[in-house]
Amino acid sequence: MVFTDVSTEDAFSASDETNLVAETHTDEQEIQGAPEEGFMLEDPIGLSVTDSTLESDIGSQLMQEIRIKRGQGMMDAMLESGAERRDAYNAIETLSDHFNVRRIQAGQVINVSFTPSGVLSRIELQKDFDHMIVVEREKDDYVGKVEQLPSQIITRHASGIIDDSLFLAAQRQGLPQIVIVDLIRIFSYDVDFQREIRKGDQFEIFYERKLSEDGRRVQEGNILFAKLILSGKEISLYRHTPDGKDFADYFHEDGQSSKRALMKTPIEGARLSSYYGNRKHPVLGYNRMHKGIDFSAPTGTPIMAAGDGVIERASWYGSFGNYVRIRHNGTYKTIYAHMSKYGRGIKKGARVRQGQIIGYVGATGRVTGRHLHYEVYMNGTQVDPLRLKIPSGIKLENEQLEEFQLAMMSTNQLIAQTKSHILLTRDITEPENYVTVSP
Repeated sequence: MVFTDVSTEDAFSASDETNLVAETHTDEQEIQGAPEEGFMLEDPIGLSVTDSTLESDIGSQLMQEIRIKRGQGMMDAMLESGAERRDAYNAIETLSDHFNVRRIQAGQVINVSFTPSGVLSRIELQKDFDHMIVVEREKDDYVGKVEQLPSQIITRHASGIIDDSLFLAAQRQGLPQIVIVDLIRIFSYDVDFQREIRKGDQFEIFYERKLSEDGRRVQEGNILFAKLILSGKEISLYRHTPDGKDFADYFHEDGQSSKRALMKTPIEGARLSSYYGNRKHPVLGYNRMHKGIDFSAPTGTPIMAAGDGVIERASWYGSFGNYVRIRHNGTYKTIYAHMSKYGRGIKKGARVRQGQIIGYVGATGRVTGRHLHYEVYMNGTQVDPLRLKIPSGIKLENEQLEEFQLAMMSTNQLIAQTKSHILLTRDITEPENYVTVSP
């Protein structure tokens, strides 16, 4: 097993992920106080984890650090800090141009500053990992802007042997859960995790991690390279954005995109417990057509959307229990049943991306035990998901292929340098330029 971590200077190193794994044997150092899995970009996050209100004189300004209490709104918090109601209202109106104040959450920390005479002069609220919203008083009005927060990107490398499932094997090597889910997603077009994973198979991953300038905040980034060795066969994927495309994709070494309309399976680490076709119903006791396949897995196992699409239904549906149906295009629909609960934002009309978590394994509806019931419709007819042949994605050719081959060589060099314990980093403002630093 190899696990290396890289950073810009000795003060930066990988975060302690002991909350995810009880024991992790690696060579990496620890960032004291760094959170395990970073922050979700869509959720507001605080500037500090202290519970007390701090005050300090900065020039002629008096600064307070306030924390939103449970059930408290933005206006209440501003008034409690000592701001005049009119000033608080105008400042919040300006802040609303950059942030939905109705989504303010308990625990959110906000910096507010006052003049010596007690006039509200400045508000600072961290919008996400990279951005700070600043509202400042100018004469009798307030002006807002979004400032970029300095950060650095380091690269991490890990490899290991699979004894049970890819999820558990990666977890044992200290990989954050959000990275593991992404790793499973990018291979889900090529690998049937229920039937193709064997004891002794191997994985390798090379991915980015973003660090704040002070090293106290961390956010996991993109997977740049990943490899599975299944029964001796290697499957390698490289992240690449082809010329003329707006989004990155994952490609095999020959330039073939790994992406397909649907994943082979929407769940990892589960056992295929029932096939498509006639069977004796476990509850009703008589033979009937089973128009899907069942995956047995522990309650709470994440279920992923098999493809991009729009949710047609996300609600209780009779014997199916908690149920989701997704329309992927004019050809395909997929169904997921018996879930214990739904994923964040999963409701009728919501758009989902391939690999997004839409729910979790459960035992709702007419069942004898926890499992995922999964169905695929093609042109309005139910089909066997295991026999479905999904068209492949794009194939890079000519100049696009040459571009990809150069990018692939560059990634391989970075991996080789990382394995040699050369420290790599890049400034977030220079996305294509890594800097190497001797250890």
